[in-house]
Amino acid sequence: MPRSANSFLETQILGEACDAFGRSTGVYKAKPVRKLVPYGGAAIEFNLSGRKFEMPVFITTRASAVDIANILLAQNRPYATEPRSVQRPLMLVAPHVDPELAGRLIEQNVPFLDAAGNAFLSESEGMVMISGRPKPQHAQKPQTGRATTRKGLQVMFAIATQPGLVSQPYRTIAQASGVALSTANQVIDDLQFRGLVALKSGGDRIFPDWQKFVFEWASLYQTRLRFKLGARRFASTTPDWWRVFDFASFDARLGGESAADILTHELKAAKVTLYSRAPLGSQFMLNARLRPDPRGDVEILESFWPESLERGWMEPGRQPLVHPFLIYADLVASGDSRNLSTATQIYEQYITQP
Repeated sequence: MPRSANSFLETQILGEACDAFGRSTGVYKAKPVRKLVPYGGAAIEFNLSGRKFEMPVFITTRASAVDIANILLAQNRPYATEPRSVQRPLMLVAPHVDPELAGRLIEQNVPFLDAAGNAFLSESEGMVMISGRPKPQHAQKPQTGRATTRKGLQVMFAIATQPGLVSQPYRTIAQASGVALSTANQVIDDLQFRGLVALKSGGDRIFPDWQKFVFEWASLYQTRLRFKLGARRFASTTPDWWRVFDFASFDARLGGESAADILTHELKAAKVTLYSRAPLGSQFMLNARLRPDPRGDVEILESFWPESLERGWMEPGRQPLVHPFLIYADLVASGDSRNLSTATQIYEQYITQP
C-alpha cells in the first residue's frame, strides 16, 4: 500500500534539502517530485551534469540510528512494485545528519541528504559524498506534540497493540493506555493532524500508513521514552539462565534480543532485556544470580504500559514476552547490525495492522 501524502513539515524539509544540495555541490541539482511507491510518498529528481534520475525518499524530522534499520526494512519489503534490478535505494532526508550518523549510513550504503548540504549517493550516474557540514541555524526543529511525550507514546503503543482500539471512544483509549481522558483526546487529535491516524467517512479511525506509524514510534521510543525507564544493568553468572527462569513470579517480561531469540529461533541473544512492573529486589537477583555491573549483559527497565494491555499477548512456552511491537523497537534501537534481519522478520510475521 503506498504511503499517504507527506506532512507540511516533511515537504518543507524535502525542499530545503534539495536546495542545499545545489548549494553544497555547486554544479549538481535536485528537486522534489511526487512519486507513489510502497515505502515513500515522494522522490527526488537529481541532475548530475545532465544525467537525470529519481530516488525515492524517507523523510524524518529527526535523524537517528533507528532510521537506518527502518530504511533497510522498508526497501526490502516484498511488495515492491518494480523489478529489483531497476529499483533505486531509499534515501534518508532529514534536517541534519551529523558526522557519526553519516559514517554509519555510508557504511550501510544508505544514501542521505540534509538541509545543511550533507549528502551521500552512489549510483551509476555519479557519486556524491559530503559530510561534516554544520546544522543550519534555520533548520527545521523536530515536530513535537502530545503524541511525542511519554504519555503520548503510551497511547500510540496501546492503539498499535490492541486490535480495534484506535477507533474506540476517547475514554476507552484513555483507560487502555493508562492516561487521562484529556491526554488521550489531545494525542489522537495530534496523530490525526500529523497523518498517522485518519478519520473515515463513517467516523471510524484508521492507520492510513501503518509502516510509517511503526517507524515513527520506534524512533520516538528510543529518543523520548526508553531513557526514562530507569534502566539498570547487571552481569549474569550463568549462560542462558533466562531461558528457564520463572519471570512470571516476579511480574517481569523479556524484551529485546532474548525475546527475539525465543520468538524466531534465529538470533543468538548476547544481551538480555527485561521489563518489570515492580522493582526487582534482592530475591530476584539471588535467584537469577545477577550482580550489578554498568556494562553487564542484563538490562532491566520499568514497564510503561498498564497490565490490562497484556491480555492476549503471546506466551510461547513458559517465558512471558513483551509485545512484538516493542521487541522490534528494542532491536532497531540497539544499533547492532546483526539484529536488523531479525527485526525485519518480526515486523513481517508479528506486527500486523490492528
